[in-house]
Order: sequence, then structure tokens, then C-alpha cells
Amino acid sequence: MLPHWTAAGLTLGAAVLIAACEQRQADPATEVSTSDAQPAPNNAANSAGSPTLWQGGAQVPLDLQVAHPNGVVLQLTSLQSRDTETVVGVRVINGDDRAVNLNRFNNRDGYLVVESGERLFLSPPAGNPQLTVQPGQTLEGELVFLGRLPQTQSAILVLNENSSADSEHTQVPGFWIDLPLAGSAPAGATS
Repeated sequence: MLPHWTAAGLTLGAAVLIAACEQRQADPATEVSTSDAQPAPNNAANSAGSPTLWQGGAQVPLDLQVAHPNGVVLQLTSLQSRDTETVVGVRVINGDDRAVNLNRFNNRDGYLVVESGERLFLSPPAGNPQLTVQPGQTLEGELVFLGRLPQTQSAILVLNENSSADSEHTQVPGFWIDLPLAGSAPAGATS
């Protein structure tokens, strides 16, 4: 079995948007701006219970953490399928002494792929299209993928598709993370 963070052999393309981002410990000049992004409507209310949305559109908490050998730690905190987008809550901690890019060439190297092979592509914010995280900084926000996540048992989050998943020296770390979709229950749901 391949490690969850390796991108080797995966040949699909993608797109992601980080909305409501903030960089902690950063100057105001280096903070990510999403002022040119239109606010997404809260589709959870009008999609609740919809059979076409994963988990009926409910936001499901995640507790995943993947550390790249270059010092970047990617934490996934939530997942929600909406009518026109899928949102993954993230926290990126750059432990490297150089800036890193999670969307290296801004050319569909980040995406979600579901078991059917369908891809939901990244649409990064105009103010930070390469999803750059400065050294020693934390970027917190949401990765917004274009299209709704259907009812599915598995999906993979890919960032920097063809980049190194195991080099200490890369500034464009590759991530390939299996999302725990089977058996996930919406927040507040009981068995």
C-alpha cells in the first residue's frame, strides 16, 4: 500500500480555492486576501438532507494530519459538500526556513478525486494563486473545490500532483491524502 502522502502514480488534475484565510504571526502585508472572492452562500440549510450531497451537505469534522519531510504540516479539520462546491477546512504549518507553495504553477495540480474518477478542481484566490505559506507561518482557512462531493465511499485530496512527496529540500511539497468518507457521520449525529 502506498503512503497517504505520496503523489507518485497519480495523474489527475485539480483546482482549489482558499477562502477566509488568515496567516498567523504574519505582517498585514503578507496576509492572504480574499476580498475579490465572492462569498459562498450557506448551502447547508437548503441542501440539508439532499441525497446528491455527501452526508446531505452537513459539515463533518476531520482530524487528519500529514507531515511532509520538508517541515510542512497539513491538517485537515472539516469536510462539507455544498450545491456548487466542496469545502475542506485546513491548517498549513510551514516549519521550513523557506516559503512553500501548495499550488505550484496554478495549473490544476490540486484537486479532489472520488472513486468514480471524477475530479473537483482547485480555484485559488487571486491574491495568493500559488497558495504560498511563508517560513514559520500558519495558514488557516478552507480549500474550496469546484463542484459538489457526491455520495461516495472514498476520495483523495491531492496538492502539487507531480511534486516530491519525500524530499526535505522541496519548496513545492506533494500531498496525496485519503479522506475518511466511509462511515463518517455529520457533526452532532448519533449512532
